[in-house]
Amino acid sequence: MLFLLLLTLIAFSQGFVFFERTSYEDILQEMKGARIVYLGEVHDRKDVHELQLKIIRDLFSNKGRILILMEAFQQQFQDALDEYVMCEISEEEMLERTKYRRRWRFDPDLYAPIWRFAKDRSIPLFALNVPSELLREVREKGIRNVKSRYLPKKILPIRKRHKEFLRKALEKHKGRVDEDRFFAIQQVWDSGMAYRIAKLALAHPDATLVVIVGSGHVWRGFGIPERVNYLIGEIPQAVLYVDEDEVHFLFSKDFSKESSSTNSKRDPN
Repeated sequence: MLFLLLLTLIAFSQGFVFFERTSYEDILQEMKGARIVYLGEVHDRKDVHELQLKIIRDLFSNKGRILILMEAFQQQFQDALDEYVMCEISEEEMLERTKYRRRWRFDPDLYAPIWRFAKDRSIPLFALNVPSELLREVREKGIRNVKSRYLPKKILPIRKRHKEFLRKALEKHKGRVDEDRFFAIQQVWDSGMAYRIAKLALAHPDATLVVIVGSGHVWRGFGIPERVNYLIGEIPQAVLYVDEDEVHFLFSKDFSKESSSTNSKRDPN
């Protein structure tokens, strides 16, 4: 059972604030003021995905123009998602062409209600994740020796507080994992997905981007959200993520402030 809680915390990414407690209706109201809404998940929890779908439905009902971005799909397979939403290929063909079962591996029934809703409502569906081949290259060569069109020119370091959180997650891995390599892969994930979000935010200034991604990538506003702010300037963002049986919610400090970067024509760095 999920509980909607807002915890007052000292350590959070600059530009975001927590509140003590709220209701679903209050959260939804805050999300209406955001350009980017992150719905952080535990990948294999059905109840979390049901909450994601409820929020997507309600945002679509209230805002109309939304885009859905999913970590479950890698960016090089975008054509298959486009053709699926346009009813040109079946769901099974979409899964085959995106190599979903090999590259994501979680039960597609967990996510199917989300992409089916997108298809039924003609909501654009975007692949968010970076290619597995890029991660393999980073493991072999090191992050400093890899250049890719899926990454921004500058890769931000991981903040100390976020690194402490990730280190705890690393301790749960079975077997020995190289810590430096683990953090490098995390940087690539967060930077690559933030770069994708930033470009789509600039390309679709009238749309709300709904991002379906693992909670670790948006924890306390670290990871992806802070990198999006770095790439295109401060932009109204709302972050909801799950930690065990608690749902945490935070949002950028000033939703009334329009982002001049979003309204400009420059590309993210």
